[in-house]
Amino acid sequence: MPAVGQTRAYVALTLVAALWGSYPAFAKVALQDFPPFVLVSLRSTLAAAFLVTLLLRRGSDQWRALGWSSIGQFAFLGFTGLFVSTGGTYLGIAFTTASSAVILQAATPVMVALGARVYLGERLRVTQWAGVGCSTLGVLLVITRGSWRAIAHLDLRPGDLILLVAQIGWSTYTIYGKRVLAEHEPMLATTAAYVMGSLMLVPTAFIVAPLFPTPHLGSPAAWAVVGYQAFLGAIAHVWWYEGVKAVGPGRSAVFLNLQPVVGILLAWMMLGERVTAGALIGGALVLAGAGMTTRPSSRAPRRDRPR
Repeated sequence: MPAVGQTRAYVALTLVAALWGSYPAFAKVALQDFPPFVLVSLRSTLAAAFLVTLLLRRGSDQWRALGWSSIGQFAFLGFTGLFVSTGGTYLGIAFTTASSAVILQAATPVMVALGARVYLGERLRVTQWAGVGCSTLGVLLVITRGSWRAIAHLDLRPGDLILLVAQIGWSTYTIYGKRVLAEHEPMLATTAAYVMGSLMLVPTAFIVAPLFPTPHLGSPAAWAVVGYQAFLGAIAHVWWYEGVKAVGPGRSAVFLNLQPVVGILLAWMMLGERVTAGALIGGALVLAGAGMTTRPSSRAPRRDRPR
């Protein structure tokens, strides 16, 4: 039976995964009026201001101990977690379906496990490697829509490929953050990452503006999505790092399997999207692979278990 601290982390991670699962469908609504980089810049800037306010009210003493090495760490978190992951996710959603986006995001636990193997030295068992293969096959089924002719004729959705790059960014953010959390509290790390990421995203929105339609800034629906994803999303990021700190990146990542369930339901209810048989089979393989990859060993204690 998990400890009280772990139970709270599990509840928080469940809520975070459900919230993130709702993002693609709502983002599709906002993207009708806001280009992707305008949408993500507004969201990240509002979230950064909100988090800075909360942190200043909390009176964290860690601000005084920050050095140039810490700034570099936070800049890397902002680049991977906000610029590459969040920015890439909104850009990818603009060029694919919401249901495909949320199914592909289910592969994140596998990427986290592989990254932990390379960066943290965590060994993968045979079952976990089988899960990696299973999830990879599922991703291929989703991006090809169940047809190998899509590869032969390069008939692939560009958004699907962008989303895979965004997932690499999020995996890096999660794994690298494990070491940053050894020095800084989750609230400070998340706030600093949002500030640094916003400083990268805002100028990018202006640079790429000629490539996208002019935003309709009078859209109440788009602003509602911005506010909802900015403020709840900021809190979710803090809760995510709290969960990573409490139970480790591997166990945290397994909760992301809830995302496709929430996302597919909302894509169907809000956007009328239909999920193909190939996407369903691919999604099932991705989830099965994620479960196999993140399943803890019963023969040896996990190194990320709190003491």
